[in-house]
Amino acid sequence: MRKSHKNTFYVILRSWLCLLLIIIVAVGFSYYKMLPIIIAYAKSIAETEMLNSANEAVVKILDEEGISYDQIAKLSRDENGNVKSLEIDVYKINNLKSRISSEIAKIIANREEFVLEIPLGNFFDTPYTVGMGPRLPFNMKVTTTAFVDFEHEFKSAGINQVLHLINIKINIHGSFVVVWYKGGVSASTTAIAAQTVIVGAVPEAFTNVIEDINDNTAGLINDYGALIGE
Repeated sequence: MRKSHKNTFYVILRSWLCLLLIIIVAVGFSYYKMLPIIIAYAKSIAETEMLNSANEAVVKILDEEGISYDQIAKLSRDENGNVKSLEIDVYKINNLKSRISSEIAKIIANREEFVLEIPLGNFFDTPYTVGMGPRLPFNMKVTTTAFVDFEHEFKSAGINQVLHLINIKINIHGSFVVVWYKGGVSASTTAIAAQTVIVGAVPEAFTNVIEDINDNTAGLINDYGALIGE
């Protein structure tokens, strides 16, 4: 009788172990199938938050500093009004870089924990179920580092007119952790800090060469100067 009870116990134990093994395999397979979609969602959310944080930080710092073109760049001219040099306020630029970088880090730190809500239908291999079903929540944490730099760009704005743009270039690199997975993520954006049109002396004459597809006239002209008085 005692042996019968012992055999029954082992049968039940084996049954539970088999059931547990089946559950573990099923969960593992489901996780394997779901992970690529979860990662794609996590990267998208992380990149969006990075860009939003960068834009918010730029707007806030530039507004607080009341930045204008003259505060960053100084033009010097000769007695005839021609531009001789362009001087950039390095101290101001470095201060803005530091403040914007710190503000981005502060904003992201306040939002570093997120909850992804992915519709159940998105995990099936068919476009007909996308966006359907209950939303499954997944916790995600994001950590980032921002690199801020300033770039200058000159564009033609007309005859002897140049548009000078002072751009803020922001590159953000970091990582995210979601359902036992850690991955890298990065985002970059550019914002205009200040701009102005630099106007030089207007020439008394200029040459405009128009050519068709089979003509190479413009490439043969080396002197575009106009002789005054002729």
